[in-house]
Amino acid sequence: MATPFPDPALDPRSSPGTPPEPVAYPLPEATGRVDVHDEPDRVVVHLAGEIDDELRPYLDDAVDGLTARLRERTRPAAVDAREVTFMDSAGAAFLARLAVTVRPARLTVHPSRPVAFLLEVTRLSDVVDVGEPGGEPGGEPGGEPGEVPGEVPGGDGVDRS
Repeated sequence: MATPFPDPALDPRSSPGTPPEPVAYPLPEATGRVDVHDEPDRVVVHLAGEIDDELRPYLDDAVDGLTARLRERTRPAAVDAREVTFMDSAGAAFLARLAVTVRPARLTVHPSRPVAFLLEVTRLSDVVDVGEPGGEPGGEPGGEPGEVPGEVPGGDGVDRS
């Protein structure tokens, strides 16, 4: 049985000369969230917080949930990732799996700025439709129209709108 005391000397159950019991620390709470829900005209995967390897089992469940819903009724699928603060390669792989799952249709991703950056550098933006980065869910997208994250306004004179 693991002790809740990191220092065995603080454990009232231990006595001098007995080897301390191993300490079990609970894994930190996941700092991200993923869920799949139905809307009248589409299926939406909602992502929030930090999407990383800690969430892999939940991301796998979300792919299974999306697949089951699309088998029941064919309709478009979208990812609402506007509340994502961080995404690593596990999240990128998840988006790639979703894009394959919805084929021949294209997956639409509504990204936060970190997700928009990841979609661009991984070239996933070539296989998914990308909405405007930033903004609050249900609100207006963040930034100015045509603004590209990290771009200096008027940097090269090319109109990107």
